[in-house]
Amino acid sequence: MDKDNGNKDTASKSTSSSDEWGDKLAELIAWFEGNPNLPEKIEPIVMLRFLKCMAFDVKRTKSLVELNYSMRNKHPHLFMDRNMEDEMTAKGLKVSDLLILPGITPQGTKLLFFRMADLDPHTRNSVEETKIFFMMSDARFTIPDVERGAGNVEDYVLDEADIAKGDVHIVDIEGYTLRHLAYVSIFVLRIYMKFLQEAYPSRLQAMHVINCPSYLDRLISMMSPFLREEVRNMIKYHTGGLESLYEEVPRDMLPDEYGGKAGSIAELKARAVQSIKDKTAYLSDERYWKVASQSKSRWSWF
Repeated sequence: MDKDNGNKDTASKSTSSSDEWGDKLAELIAWFEGNPNLPEKIEPIVMLRFLKCMAFDVKRTKSLVELNYSMRNKHPHLFMDRNMEDEMTAKGLKVSDLLILPGITPQGTKLLFFRMADLDPHTRNSVEETKIFFMMSDARFTIPDVERGAGNVEDYVLDEADIAKGDVHIVDIEGYTLRHLAYVSIFVLRIYMKFLQEAYPSRLQAMHVINCPSYLDRLISMMSPFLREEVRNMIKYHTGGLESLYEEVPRDMLPDEYGGKAGSIAELKARAVQSIKDKTAYLSDERYWKVASQSKSRWSWF
């Protein structure tokens, strides 16, 4: 599934009235609920994310949805077998900081931040880190990206303008050594990157890698086989401090420790973990994730 095949500009410039996308959304939800190759249920805002990601093209949205759930069911240990009480998941949350930063940028994108909280290579676990990232993303996708302040969630009226145009990843690799590479699962990395690039309901707009080590070239060579050319071109490596990062993203939206005003890492992480806990029932409800007859799907071989 090619999310970026000539539609990046269309996606960024697309305008669609509420009546137009509302009709398309209703059509897609009806199609989803009647499709034996998909789960029983989907939240309307999640389907709207798929639709906006595909520039409101219904046909391409259907293909993206089918690939997304096919890959989830093909690899349930990463996308479906999730439990906040699991010991390994708890360890994964402790040793990594995976944060979805508040608000959206003036360009309409969402900032996601990643770093190691524990620098011991033995604490790395590719399965749990991947699982936690998609748990956090799935929880995030059920609420608007534009924060409207206090109010009754049940009174919220769905609006595509409240959904980010895409994601910007900020990855701090300070303390990352060649020993850490030995604990990276190539199998999990391949699945993670394929899902993120081809099946994820939000477009990756940019990736910023900060605090780069001296052996950056080796790290790049390891990642390159799993990255499409357009994604490789989105990655910017910041080797001379954070000033170059401030030129790319709003400084105030970064954590306090990185010169911003979004709050401390501890505060943001507590909020991220709570977001998963608040959605525990949703994340563990098979009706939203499990496909009963996946073998009939044209994406089942992914």
